[in-house]
Amino acid sequence: MHPELLHWGVLHIRTYGLMLAVAFLVGTWIGLFEARRRGLDPDALVTVVLVALVSSVLGARMLYVLEHLDEFREAWTSVLAVWQGGLTLYGGLIAGVLGGLITARRTGLPMWSTADALAPSIALGTMFGRIGCFLNGCCYGRPTRMPWGVTYPPDSFPGLEFGATPLHPAQIYNALFGLALFAVLWKLRTRVRTPGVLFWSFVIAFALGRVGLDWFRAYEPAARIAQWGTLPITESQLLSLAMALFGLLMIVRLRRDSRHATPHASPAPAPASTAP
Repeated sequence: MHPELLHWGVLHIRTYGLMLAVAFLVGTWIGLFEARRRGLDPDALVTVVLVALVSSVLGARMLYVLEHLDEFREAWTSVLAVWQGGLTLYGGLIAGVLGGLITARRTGLPMWSTADALAPSIALGTMFGRIGCFLNGCCYGRPTRMPWGVTYPPDSFPGLEFGATPLHPAQIYNALFGLALFAVLWKLRTRVRTPGVLFWSFVIAFALGRVGLDWFRAYEPAARIAQWGTLPITESQLLSLAMALFGLLMIVRLRRDSRHATPHASPAPAPASTAP
């Protein structure tokens, strides 16, 4: 666990913030490569990425703050201290997508083609973000007997909650899942023809994967809303299922609209008769 990479005077470089910066830079580079292949304006795409980045960070932080109001009642000055961790993924995803789509439309970019171009970058960005979580010591897992279980320092949040008990490296599970999603999307990006389908396929796959991966993660009791055998059902899992369903409906709609927009070929006129 290395929450701080460098501390020199007033300069603090935190690993979580650094990994977010890496996710942004690598994701932008990949997005520009894909935008050029699709014939999209790279300058306009950079504007979309910047707006989506700011929107996602603010959305992720605001949802976290709303879910943990008691932590900030006496420390409102730390509400925007995102470099310390404390971001809710779905708040960032929803705000980032909305900000990006609105900006794409305003800059004249085809909205769904732009979303498709950035889908692999978003998937890869989740990998870097989860590595940052692991180094920061947040979003940690439940106790495990597996040989790859990890223990945290006693003064960390997981250390205070579980002591020296080995925990699932839930952040690494999620990081590997994000890398696998990137590989699949990168393979499919030249095969999926209907604009927007690649992006919403990412949303569905990510949401369903999150349902399963959340069972390895430790959640505060307030986040558990039901129990399925020994496994808790969390708000995040229900939100994931709702997002997967919404993504499926969007794919159905986009494919239907694409079929209706495709002009049907007119039958060739019959040749003129040469009979007397």
